[in-house]
Amino acid sequence: MRRTLLILTVLAIALVALTACVPAYAAGPGVRPIAQIHWWHPATSFTVAGRVQAVDTVNNRLVLRVWLASVGAQRYLGDDMTVVVKPGTVVLRKHCGKLTRIGLADVKLNDHVRITGKIDRTVPALPVYKAERIVARSVVPAEAIKWFAVRGPIKAVDPVADTLVLHARLVTRGLFDVVGTDVTFHVTPDARIITWRDGVRVALTLDKVVAGDRALAQGSIDRTDPATPVFTIHWMKVWEPAPAPGS
Repeated sequence: MRRTLLILTVLAIALVALTACVPAYAAGPGVRPIAQIHWWHPATSFTVAGRVQAVDTVNNRLVLRVWLASVGAQRYLGDDMTVVVKPGTVVLRKHCGKLTRIGLADVKLNDHVRITGKIDRTVPALPVYKAERIVARSVVPAEAIKWFAVRGPIKAVDPVADTLVLHARLVTRGLFDVVGTDVTFHVTPDARIITWRDGVRVALTLDKVVAGDRALAQGSIDRTDPATPVFTIHWMKVWEPAPAPGS
């Protein structure tokens, strides 16, 4: 009982002390009253990344389809966003790790861009996004790529037709449309096919490759008929299943 009374007394004293301190805190020099403190302020800057949809060199505007955005521009994720390009905006093109100064007219449709800038909230309901720095990159469309790399398990091999079926588990951009599916690949007669046995590299021919092996292959894409591209393997590394114990 004494312990309970002691705890209640301590809590009462602490509450009185806290209550007494609040007015002093609120009225202290350089401290804003609690009623005037705003815990959230709209963002004043933004960063976005996306693909260029339109370039307006007359009105100095750039429209991009946003796929990455900071808090101030998240309302545009997955949608088109218009950015104002000011006279002092720095516009750059990135190629092979090097940045080159360009003009707005040099930014092309489908370029990938990363933009940082400030948000003008003079009209709160209509914020204006003003770019300070734009970095553009030219990206070859996946449907125009003429080479590939693919990795996955081999499902079937036909040495007579010089083809194999491989489950495209990991792919480069040229095979994005078929990732996760079983794909038929042609194999050139002079394709380099290798494996490793007991730490020694061994050259193989296609008739020595069997279903169940895993492969990493590289080759070319013939898109003469865009609806039915032809994938041809020129180099392939094969991982053969480990032999059963005692075999």
